[in-house]
Amino acid sequence: MLFFGVCFLLSILTAFAQGGDLLIQQYRRGPQLDGKYSKWSFRIGPQLNRINADLATSSPTLSMGGLLEIEYRFSKTVGLAASAQFTPIHYNFLEGDSLAMDQLQYLSYPLLLRLQPTAKLSLGLGVIYQDFLKGIKRMEETDPKLITPYAEGIFKNSLGMLSQVFYHFNSRINVFVNYRWVKRTSPPTQAQTNNSAGFQLGVSYLFFKSRQRF
Repeated sequence: MLFFGVCFLLSILTAFAQGGDLLIQQYRRGPQLDGKYSKWSFRIGPQLNRINADLATSSPTLSMGGLLEIEYRFSKTVGLAASAQFTPIHYNFLEGDSLAMDQLQYLSYPLLLRLQPTAKLSLGLGVIYQDFLKGIKRMEETDPKLITPYAEGIFKNSLGMLSQVFYHFNSRINVFVNYRWVKRTSPPTQAQTNNSAGFQLGVSYLFFKSRQRF
């Protein structure tokens, strides 16, 4: 009897309820209109790096890089983001009684699982592969400054992790902060290290996205 009573009440409510099309006509909104999202998004932008080596005397300095990112959305709140980043890493360190600076250049390839719990905020976590391009050592206290290119094989490609906070400033412009760390074992007799960790602050511009869908 309870089951039949509930069915009877639901049939009465359905008969008097407004349909979805009528709601859209009256209020220009419906239960799914704000659930639209784009499957594919492409972003580009600059990135400020403050990344340090794990040397006992090293301290990081700022460097400017950039990125190109592709994001695929499984749903409105879950996506997978892959990017190619030009990542210079600069840090000072003591060599004897003198101050030196390593200036290293990498191409980084992060792969992030990105979750969007709110309309303005996304959180990401993933892996990063770092491809070494070239590097030099500058002796800062010599005049003129002594610049020595690093020989091949000292710095190598490395693998690590990356976490991200991604803020959607508006529909096109986004601001993000990364914390990343990479590691690779170096010979114990080698003064240089392949391990590094630090922060990145960037702005990305959405220059293309696919047609929105539910």
